Amino acid sequence: MSLRLLPVIVLLVLAGLCPAVLSQDPVPIQFQTAPVLVQSGSEAVLTVVTVTEVLSVSWASPQGDTLGLWVGGGAVVNPVAQYQSRVTITSTQLRISATQLRDAGNYTVTVDPTATTGLSRNARSVQLRVFDAVEGVSLSFPSVAVESSNISLRCSWTRGTEVGVVWGKGGAALASDSRVKISGGVVVINPVRRGDAGDYTCTVSNLVSAQTATATLIIYYGPDRPTLDRRLQANCVGGGQAVVGQTVRLTCVSDSLPPALFSWQHNGQPVASGQPDSGVLSIQTFTTNQSGRYVCVASNAVTGRTSQQGTDVTIVETCLSGGAVAGIVIGCVLAVILIIIAIVLLLRWRNVDLRLRQGRILKPDENPQRRTPPLEPALPRPQNHTLNTLRYPDRQASAPQNPSTQRQPATRDWSPQLQAVSQNPNAVPVPGARGAAVPGSTDPQGPSAPHNPSALTQAALQAHTARTHNPVQTRAQQTRTQTPSDPQTAGHRGTTETLRDIGTPPVTPALRLLPKLTLVWVTGALWEGSCVQREMRDNVARLLSSSCYA
Repeated sequence: MSLRLLPVIVLLVLAGLCPAVLSQDPVPIQFQTAPVLVQSGSEAVLTVVTVTEVLSVSWASPQGDTLGLWVGGGAVVNPVAQYQSRVTITSTQLRISATQLRDAGNYTVTVDPTATTGLSRNARSVQLRVFDAVEGVSLSFPSVAVESSNISLRCSWTRGTEVGVVWGKGGAALASDSRVKISGGVVVINPVRRGDAGDYTCTVSNLVSAQTATATLIIYYGPDRPTLDRRLQANCVGGGQAVVGQTVRLTCVSDSLPPALFSWQHNGQPVASGQPDSGVLSIQTFTTNQSGRYVCVASNAVTGRTSQQGTDVTIVETCLSGGAVAGIVIGCVLAVILIIIAIVLLLRWRNVDLRLRQGRILKPDENPQRRTPPLEPALPRPQNHTLNTLRYPDRQASAPQNPSTQRQPATRDWSPQLQAVSQNPNAVPVPGARGAAVPGSTDPQGPSAPHNPSALTQAALQAHTARTHNPVQTRAQQTRTQTPSDPQTAGHRGTTETLRDIGTPPVTPALRLLPKLTLVWVTGALWEGSCVQREMRDNVARLLSSSCYA
């Protein structure tokens, strides 16, 4: 063989060997759990997943020390001081018993497959994490938490590594806000409110363990402003709440924790209460001096605060309810209405009576044959009728004797007298007044007596008294009194009075005064009830005095 061919042969041999070397891939290595989490004191198991045709498997510690080798179906463990008697090696696992926190780290496995696999050696690492379990978790806060103050809640534990703290309240997570600040195992609430009371939880955990502590937070508050409930047995018009002899019950309620203690004051002076804890004050009234302002004072021994509320109680001797007042008002209104109706009816009756009188005086007699001739003065007066001509002989002498002469007064013009009566029906001439001298009459006051109301009233009373004893004669005198004194009507006056006395039956005083007596009775009844004022009574009295004898 020529030496020139030697390099070529070497190159050909190397070229044949290179594809075989370059075609070998590394053996695949996977771990069943990565990272491996373990609680301190327990066994840590690191499991590798690879091909079954393995020549050798070796493990190295995080510090780089070879822990052992599995080869030829058996294990060879190196005596490393840290893992003394705690390491076990198999074809697929590394077991470390009674793990310690210092055992944590990255462990490296190296796998050598057999030549038949056509794979090459490969190495891979897995992390081992060792934790101390959480133990001794507790939750604490101040024993007395008063509303409006600031409090701190603290969560603590005795053992555990790489832990986290989660806060909760009432089964829900507690979140931070403007009042609540959370920082790890501490919660600060400023200011605390009564709504912050409840069950709080503190959960401390790591990747291998967890523990929760629960505590109930009590917020002391109050007392709030009390509310008073008055149970009064009377509701009098004018402000009276109770009548002497009744029992007044006052109930004071205030929201407070712990429950408030109550005390009472009357006009600034302490009042003994039989039930101080219940807030009830019962007052047996004996006098109106027990009226005044009653104040309920609520106090809280824990918070050191007090609050009070007062009410006025008026005790009266007698009580008039709203229903009674309404009845009295309705009765007074009805009485006033009845008085008005009675006055209207009286005025209407009076107007009708005046019209009847005017008609009887002014109506001429159309039938001269029915005219009653004047009686002679020597004849006796009838018992039931009055002949005014007997009192005035001059009328009989001046009266004509023939029918034509007697009929003449009926055709005379009586409009002046009618107009005077219609303009002032109450203007009745008094016998003996100035300018109205009547023959045969006497005036006790003289011819110059004025027509004042008192004189008219006195004359009316005298006429009523005389008419009561002798109705017939009084009516005749009244007829003569109301007869005009005009000389032009002298002839007709006698005839008219005669017809009036004979043809019209007299009206008894009882019948004439019946409506007025009824009005007087109603007015007197109202006087007893104090529903009519003095001025109204005086007006009614003047009305009666002026109308009864018109």
